[in-house]
Parts: sequence; C-alpha cells; structure tokens
Amino acid sequence: MRLYDEIFKTADGMALSRCAFVPEGEGYFEGVKAVEDFSFSRVVLCFPKQRIEIEGERLTIGKYCDGDLQLQGKITSVRVLDEEKNTEDTKASENDRRLTGKR
Repeated sequence: MRLYDEIFKTADGMALSRCAFVPEGEGYFEGVKAVEDFSFSRVVLCFPKQRIEIEGERLTIGKYCDGDLQLQGKITSVRVLDEEKNTEDTKASENDRRLTGKR
C-alpha cells in the first residue's frame, strides 16, 4: 500500500520494519532478522534496529519466510526493547513504549 510506504520510510528512504495486528490477537511482522526467544506466552523478535517482545496466550508461529512472520494466538502486549541483548543491566533501561490490548 502506498500509504504504508510513505509512513514507514526513514530519512534515508529505506523502509522500516513493520507490524500489523488483527483483532482477537494475530500479528504479522515484516523485516524479522531472527526469533531470539519463543514460548507459548512470550516471543522476542529481532529486527535490524531493535527487538520486539510480544506477550500473549497460546502463541505459535504460523509462517516464517524471508523476514515475514505470522504469529498466531492471542497477543496481549507488545514492547520495544533496547538494541542490546536483554541482560540484567539493560532490563532497567528497556524502552517503556508499550501497547496493551484489553480483551
């Protein structure tokens, strides 16, 4: 979509990673470089410039190919983490931007 392309451009003209959520829980993520952590209640996805922590219930990976990932289940929270690996020292400095859905 052209609107998404305009919204998700950096000053360099490069498209950023993006995600979309479907009501009742599913999520679609573009630009995924790796899955750092996975359980049925927590997933950490690595992107070129950050990591995203997704929490929920009955989480499963539906599809993962060429940087595109479909996460199934009920997503209840998404949080952007610091660029560094999550250690005890960096946990205190995690970015506090949190999206929480009430269901």
